[in-house]
Amino acid sequence: MHAHPPRRDAALGLVIGVVTCLLAAGALALAAARLRDRDATSEVDGGTHTVLRTEIARSVSGQLTLPFRHGPDAVRCFGDLRPVPAAAVRCTAHFPVGPDRQLTVEVTRVQHDKVTYRRRAVPR
Repeated sequence: MHAHPPRRDAALGLVIGVVTCLLAAGALALAAARLRDRDATSEVDGGTHTVLRTEIARSVSGQLTLPFRHGPDAVRCFGDLRPVPAAAVRCTAHFPVGPDRQLTVEVTRVQHDKVTYRRRAVPR
């Protein structure tokens, strides 16, 4: 049997370690980008003239879901969102592991029947 020289094994270990660190850094950067404050746009409901809380919850839940990890079990918003700049509602995201996340969803722009809003974590 033929063994690799110790120097070659050390170099291979170093390369594997560097690649592993780069992959981990990339995964963390992707997670941070997905979880930071982001905008979403929804249509105003014709009957209530608001963005329904169920639509806001669906949108927020999708934003909090990562490609390699499940998102929240549920998102509950405490009211519909009026199509008025700076109008806001509070939401709670329930995760299977870890504490719930408290969020504020605030209108940033209204254009015809489209409302753009941004979610932000509530400071603890």
